Amino acid sequence: MRKKGKSKNIDYTNYVSSELGFSISIPSNWKVNADGLEPEEPNWEEAYKIFQQIFPDSAMTLEHFKKQATEAPRKKEVPAEEAYENMLKELRAKAIKFTEFKKIYEKDRKQAYRAFFKKLLGEPTEEEIEELATRDLSADEAYTRLMADPETFLVNFVEFKEQYEWEQEQQRGAEKRMEELAQMEVGYFEASPSNDEDYPSVEVTKLKLIRSMTPLELYQLDKPSPEAVPWGNRPSKGIVVDGLQGVKYYYIYDCGERDDNTQFFNVYLTEEQTGWIISCSCVARAFPKYKNIFTTIIGSFRRI
Repeated sequence: MRKKGKSKNIDYTNYVSSELGFSISIPSNWKVNADGLEPEEPNWEEAYKIFQQIFPDSAMTLEHFKKQATEAPRKKEVPAEEAYENMLKELRAKAIKFTEFKKIYEKDRKQAYRAFFKKLLGEPTEEEIEELATRDLSADEAYTRLMADPETFLVNFVEFKEQYEWEQEQQRGAEKRMEELAQMEVGYFEASPSNDEDYPSVEVTKLKLIRSMTPLELYQLDKPSPEAVPWGNRPSKGIVVDGLQGVKYYYIYDCGERDDNTQFFNVYLTEEQTGWIISCSCVARAFPKYKNIFTTIIGSFRRI
């Protein structure tokens, strides 16, 4: 259901989601792309019967079948020692080839060392180059020693292990939080304009909380991992939406190889056993242009 309104020369349409039980105002040129409840629990007994018909010789039990169908495959964790060796292997693969090193080394040892390090880490100091060049080594010996010594790549195993184990622990925590959120999600709404290079959108996620939770605790479940967030503000309790005290959080998400990172404006609300995450986003460079629009959208949210 839609009703039209206007705010600061932008036409808004009030959209009512009867399935999720809320209304929200979005710009009139935006399209609702998703609005619905999550599928009910599947009939595992019926699905298992079909599986047995297809694979009559399988010894898989119903419980094992259900577990296989619902659990996402976890990335295998490797020991720090193995991860360290894999990293060194990748770094060594980036080094200049021996034939190229030898050709330069036989003419100018200093230049050969500069060429080796420049491709990996940048040039060492002139004193370090001088010290390396004074070694009485053949090109083969010099290259082999550089490639074999981990210090060449400025990666100490003790420091690497400490950082690696911390990152693994962070990853496990993030996966656990994502699983808990996924279990609580009961419905999802998303709207955005078509063919807009700034990719603005609003998402509303409805949750059935499995325990009593404050908006701040809901934020802590949903927040992305630190390495994926080049910038984020401290979550603030200074927002009230539809009479509920919420938590708002601005952050930029690192999109990796994409040219433009995405900036988010999220609001977290809880009431008894129900939680709401309202998330507005666009490419980071365009966020100042959309901030007021996002504020209007979030402020219009009403439970029905």
